[in-house]
Amino acid sequence: MNRQLKRANEKSDKRREREQERRKEQRRQSRVRVTKARDSVKDPQKEGATPESKTQPAPGMRRPGLAGAYLLLTVGVIAAQALVPQRTDTFSLVIHALFYVILSYFLCLWLYRRGVSQAFMLTLVGGSLLAFGVEGLKLALPQSELNLLFAYLALPGTVLGAWLGQFIFRRS
Repeated sequence: MNRQLKRANEKSDKRREREQERRKEQRRQSRVRVTKARDSVKDPQKEGATPESKTQPAPGMRRPGLAGAYLLLTVGVIAAQALVPQRTDTFSLVIHALFYVILSYFLCLWLYRRGVSQAFMLTLVGGSLLAFGVEGLKLALPQSELNLLFAYLALPGTVLGAWLGQFIFRRS
């Protein structure tokens, strides 16, 4: 009786191991397909693609989804903060600068999902221009005061958000 139980346990263990190996192989093949699709977007010149195809996502890649909507919402919040007088203590400036982490995260993710090859650099440039543009806008408003510390705090936030967006995109 013990031999029969032992043999049945061994059979079920082998069956479970085969199932695990099959699942691992499926996941590996899926990762290879995604990597090939991304590589075709990164360097379209290798395959003789036209310059217009640089911005076209590869087949099977995810579409922009809600990243664009969240991006617009974040830009609206940043613009609203620029128009309203705000406190100038360091803690408040750091909190306002954290919106640039959110902005650059969604911008980078949105650009990568649309197939833009230089999404990281475009995000850095766009976030920096927005940060210094907001501070420039404050010069035109009579009730606001210029605070370059805010703009300088927004730059590392922009880099961090762009890096997070790139990291999330490459992991998915």
